[in-house]
Amino acid sequence: MSAQLESHEVAAGWQPRHNPTLSPAGTGRAQFLHALLILALPPAGTVLAVALAWRWGLGWSDLLMLAAMYVLTIIGITVGFHRGLTHRAFQAGPATRAVLTVLGAMAAQGPPIYWVSNHRRHHHFSDRPGDPHSPLYDEERRLGRWRGLWHAHVAWTFRHRLSNTVVFAKDLIADPLVSRLNRLYFVWVLLGFGLPALAGGLLSGSWRGALTGLLWGGFVRLFLTYHATHSINSITHLFGSRPFNTREQSRNNAWLVLPTGGEAWHNNHHAFPGSAVFGLRWWQLDPGGWVVRGLARLRLIHDVRLTTPEMIAARLAQQPPAGEDLPERETDDALHREPAHKRSARSPPAPARQGETRP
Repeated sequence: MSAQLESHEVAAGWQPRHNPTLSPAGTGRAQFLHALLILALPPAGTVLAVALAWRWGLGWSDLLMLAAMYVLTIIGITVGFHRGLTHRAFQAGPATRAVLTVLGAMAAQGPPIYWVSNHRRHHHFSDRPGDPHSPLYDEERRLGRWRGLWHAHVAWTFRHRLSNTVVFAKDLIADPLVSRLNRLYFVWVLLGFGLPALAGGLLSGSWRGALTGLLWGGFVRLFLTYHATHSINSITHLFGSRPFNTREQSRNNAWLVLPTGGEAWHNNHHAFPGSAVFGLRWWQLDPGGWVVRGLARLRLIHDVRLTTPEMIAARLAQQPPAGEDLPERETDDALHREPAHKRSARSPPAPARQGETRP
């Protein structure tokens, strides 16, 4: 594994060469409909699942479908979409990249290029006007705490300006594999419902098992993952600890760490966005980081970027007093770098930077 981070993806003071947001004609209705369906259908399916469990009993296969689909889609979001595609904290071959991307798309939080664009935009404008899901601002309007909590958790999905993918994700647009998977987004969402239904039916040998597998592995799972991951936008920018004095209001929240796959070490992440592991201390559990390390040991991913103790100490030593700004240590390198599949095919890896170690 590489033990050194590159500079971060979005520099403080970096200004996009094009408008960071778009409002293409006809997208408002589709955006609203997608947000409404993903918000409303999972709770309705959850109520039906509980009602049927009250009548028929809750089978072990239902719990297995819920647990398996929850873990797989959370891995898809935190390892695939976030650490992999957004921050390029590791490199992966086509098969591994495809599996992680499909798992992320099955979480129904939008196509991968859309998701990545929003998140890179979030890091550039974090908790300032332009951040798509800050609890402090709705575009340019300052929000109070509770209205901001609602906006960052749910309301932003209905009306946010679309992030300009040419500005924030042109590396993924140029990646033929990710672009192809992006176009098939709704296929992967349906697969996220079809797999637990099929598995539930096979395990139970009945149509009833297929129905309950669909409900628990599909709708209940989606209800839980929706609110777990959206809590990072809302709760971890309002409640928790701030060991690093970053320029936004990110916080670590230990209560949300396991449900989010390690995402709730959010202040750690904003301090070192390029790191593939968010738990920076031995006691900071990070399931997504465990997956990253496991994939690296299996040689399914490589060039893993990690935060060293020396980097943590240096960051803490240079912190200004609380209340003063400290810019995130990122550049727009990942926004404009050549796609990995082209770079690796054309030339050998670049020489190690000063202080970097490679396998």
